[in-house]
Amino acid sequence: MEQYRRREDRGVRVDAFRALEDLDLAGLARARGAGPNWTKRCLDGTRTEVLMEIIDWIYDTDENVPRILWLRGRAGKGKSAIAHTIALWFKNVGGVGSCFCFSRDWQAEHLEEKIFRTIACDLAERDPAFRRALVGALATDESLKTTSDAALQWQKLILEPLCEVSGHMVGNVVIVVDALDE
Repeated sequence: MEQYRRREDRGVRVDAFRALEDLDLAGLARARGAGPNWTKRCLDGTRTEVLMEIIDWIYDTDENVPRILWLRGRAGKGKSAIAHTIALWFKNVGGVGSCFCFSRDWQAEHLEEKIFRTIACDLAERDPAFRRALVGALATDESLKTTSDAALQWQKLILEPLCEVSGHMVGNVVIVVDALDE
């Protein structure tokens, strides 16, 4: 360490650079434009009760609390606004999460084939331990970067890396999926 401080040992800097370089996720096909949209959030002061219920659910540590929250209702009732608001709030507070929004405008992009790769990239951007686990999975199987097999993507890009780092993450992981029916 003293040699490094006196700049006598330059090899340490090179190794540190290589370590960061090895964590590159280039080539992992993501969906563009599928993240949260600030303009689609709830207006300030609206839907506060349901937003607080969801926030309370996110922070609930009871092991009997369901891990999936399904927000349902008729078209036009504000489900997307709530989803975007929660996703933007969680990102703003520094939580580890992702938001994936389907849209009829993007059907030609085959977003369904990119959902789990995109979510995995988002989680990797928010948590270094997850990033290392994801890079490890990709090093084992390069085809994961482009496969359209959603079940394989879920298993290898989300579930296994999350299981690997579960003891190292602080707080819950929140994944918001909006307009799945589209």
